[in-house]
Amino acid sequence: MAPKPTPRRRRARPLDPHERKALLLSCAMRVFARRGLQGASYAEIAREAKVSIPAVFVYFPNRADLVRAVLDEVARFALDLTGRIHDSARPAPEIVLEHGRAFIDSLATHPEYIRVLLEWGSSVRDEVWPLYLRFQEQLVEMIARTIQRWRIETGRDLDKRAEDDARLIVATGPMLSQMKFARVPAEKIEQFLHSLIRDTLGEVADHAR
Repeated sequence: MAPKPTPRRRRARPLDPHERKALLLSCAMRVFARRGLQGASYAEIAREAKVSIPAVFVYFPNRADLVRAVLDEVARFALDLTGRIHDSARPAPEIVLEHGRAFIDSLATHPEYIRVLLEWGSSVRDEVWPLYLRFQEQLVEMIARTIQRWRIETGRDLDKRAEDDARLIVATGPMLSQMKFARVPAEKIEQFLHSLIRDTLGEVADHAR
């Protein structure tokens, strides 16, 4: 009996340039999270993506382009998360609580993004610091709008600057990250969030999981 012919393996569909760039950016994010903004190399990104080093240079011709692409992706992720949650007419304490919880969840779902974000926020080098300040101002503006809208609707604390409270809320991001990475119990992190809301908005959110 003649042997059955070996079935031909179907070749995987080649990635188009947009997909290839997205793949390389994802690999770059992991490498930057491991090595830092200064330590990440084209060679390690190429190994992560299983491509040649010149292939990485095709999409990111120089290091400035590579760093900017990674930071832009981190900013996009954080701003999209913030925008989705704050696009609501609910009371500000509920929205800020949900935002804090969502940020904490992102430490588990997107740890590479948060690790890069933490380093970015502590770097004062000329090439990345202005980008971080611009990104931070966008976050502050989104949160301040939520607080100001709620205060106008409720008529409370209209003499307080919503922007100041928004800055305090944004500034707690690194502390929440530290607590999560240090495996602080979830109930203590939740208590911290409620204290933050009480101290900035003067009210604890009723909304619970």
